[in-house]
Amino acid sequence: MVSLDSVIAEPLAQTVPVLGRLVARQSGVVASQVRGAVVEMRVEVGDRVERGQIVAVLAAGRMQAARDRAAASVARFRGLVAAAEAEYMKKRGELKRLGSLRKSAAFSRARYEDLERDVQARRGAVADRRGQLQEAQAQLRQAELDLADTRIEAPFPGVVTEKHIDIGTYLNVGARVVSILNDTDLEAEAEVPSDRLRGLTAGALVTLTLDDGSRHQATVRAVVPTENVRTRTRPVRFTADFGKTGMTLAADQSVTVLIPIGGRGQMATVHKDAVVRSGADAFVFVVEDKRARRVKVRLGDAIGGRCVVLDGVKPGQEVVVRGNETLGRGGPVRIRGATGS
Repeated sequence: MVSLDSVIAEPLAQTVPVLGRLVARQSGVVASQVRGAVVEMRVEVGDRVERGQIVAVLAAGRMQAARDRAAASVARFRGLVAAAEAEYMKKRGELKRLGSLRKSAAFSRARYEDLERDVQARRGAVADRRGQLQEAQAQLRQAELDLADTRIEAPFPGVVTEKHIDIGTYLNVGARVVSILNDTDLEAEAEVPSDRLRGLTAGALVTLTLDDGSRHQATVRAVVPTENVRTRTRPVRFTADFGKTGMTLAADQSVTVLIPIGGRGQMATVHKDAVVRSGADAFVFVVEDKRARRVKVRLGDAIGGRCVVLDGVKPGQEVVVRGNETLGRGGPVRIRGATGS
């Protein structure tokens, strides 16, 4: 008793598999922007972090003192600016009152000119004090930034892949703190032979396969214009929505990209349950006149629940999909009925 299914012809694009890998679009080392000793480590290798999350804290006593000193300078120069402006306004008032006596016998040309020079000097003193205040304010902003930088934050979400320091380590500017990899923003990269690049324009659709056998549609993001002189290949980046794969994705994980090498054509396919393997060979049982005949086939890619047959059977033939495990080399069969493809 067997169940049958038809060999059908499907429009399939010719492809060639190219081995690639998954790469993270965001990964790198988080570095210290100020000097100081590490007083707190808030992450370990393998911890997941969000953007802005604090990963380490440096000693902030000196930074706090520098910030307070800068704030005091700002307050002092604000007072000096206010005093200089008051003195300027006072001299300007005196000049205005003396100018109003210009037609009076009490008017003194020499006194008026002296006051004019005094007002100009006071105006210059105000500008000088304001410049000093701006400089003090800039120093305060710098001190506040340095103080904030004692709390080292993750610049993007991801997983801590390496910890370069521990509590007590003294850091200089640019010292490595932790390495982070964003495993939620992965794309595929494959070294594609130069003669296979014709159809790989930006936005072109391809199929890629993960280690668990799951197939995903991807688009070409970029063909990097650098060629390996030894292998004559160029790196190509593919963007894919992996969705729920049932496995944890990781950078450098292998992936197979099916690169199109020709137009779409009709290919014979059989249901995957029709294939029986014996060592390295694959067979199907073709049924004709209620007799099953074992036929050796050469298979191509798997497409969903079907397999491409490159040689051995033709569209329209009936093959066994249930009961083929006990057929041996073939023989008379009773047909339970055909199943859908």
